[in-house]
Amino acid sequence: MHKVGGKQRLRFFADNPSNTIPTAIVIGLRGVIVEGEGVVRKLRFETQEGRSHPGLIIDGQHRMRGLEAVDPNTIIPVVGLIEASDLEMAFQFLVINNKSAKVPPDHLRALALNYADDQLETRLKSARLALNANLGSVGVLDEDPDSPFRGMVAWPNNPPEQRIVVPAAIEAMASEAKSLGFGELEDLDSLNAFLIAMWTVIKEEWADLFVANSKLLSKVGMTCMTQFVCSTIKTWARNPRLRDQVDPGDPDKVRDVTKDVLATLDPQFFEAEWASTSYDTRAGRDLIMADLEALSFNISSNEPWHEGLKVISRTWLQQRLSESGGAPAPE
Repeated sequence: MHKVGGKQRLRFFADNPSNTIPTAIVIGLRGVIVEGEGVVRKLRFETQEGRSHPGLIIDGQHRMRGLEAVDPNTIIPVVGLIEASDLEMAFQFLVINNKSAKVPPDHLRALALNYADDQLETRLKSARLALNANLGSVGVLDEDPDSPFRGMVAWPNNPPEQRIVVPAAIEAMASEAKSLGFGELEDLDSLNAFLIAMWTVIKEEWADLFVANSKLLSKVGMTCMTQFVCSTIKTWARNPRLRDQVDPGDPDKVRDVTKDVLATLDPQFFEAEWASTSYDTRAGRDLIMADLEALSFNISSNEPWHEGLKVISRTWLQQRLSESGGAPAPE
């Protein structure tokens, strides 16, 4: 059933007295008293001001709001999970809302982070659902005091004006870091320390780009920037003369390498208008990576930073060069 808000439900119930919702409201109940014997019994519970209510609606919040607006005394069918644990209610919520009427994936991510992997992940696998293997990095990078992304993840519990980084962006860059193949990044703590060290330097050097709607902090921007730094680390690790300078397990060396990489780039690449509005495809990411390589070569060779870049909008570049009195960009 497609989920709609309480106001739409109100209109549905009010338009015709015969309108009803045959599906039950799913609730979790705790601290209830079961009275009677036999097949039919009564459940009794008390509510007190200032204390947690004994019931939690797992599925059907919008239907309940619509019914309450029409007539709070309406009798409705209920499926009750008696004395259900928080884990059980979270599992039921994830399954119901991912199997039938999907809720935003980031809401599911935020809920899942409240439970240990060995508790919830096993249950979800039995329901043929799975969370991203790098979800743990999202929670750490949003909450760790040293994280450059602290409080910036687009979770429902973060203030709307701070929701700048989508969880999928952190999952993607964690995947890129893992693809290095270094044993130092096999455990989650080391992986997160690696990402925090790298992106702390990027935030220090390019603070103006840590804002809403920044191309750098988009999913494709964070993925490609992480991939570019990681590819440099991997290249240096194969070079006998540079090998001692890299160690993914040493945050200090990660910061040093990242700073060296940024010295060969220009933040204008992420400030510029791009020729396309979407590069979050394999082909699009390849174009950005090729441009980062070209940009790094341009800066290292004292060439104009924009020389030969394919992603930058030519119209934007012509206007920028004209405003600065520079030579027009070649067609």
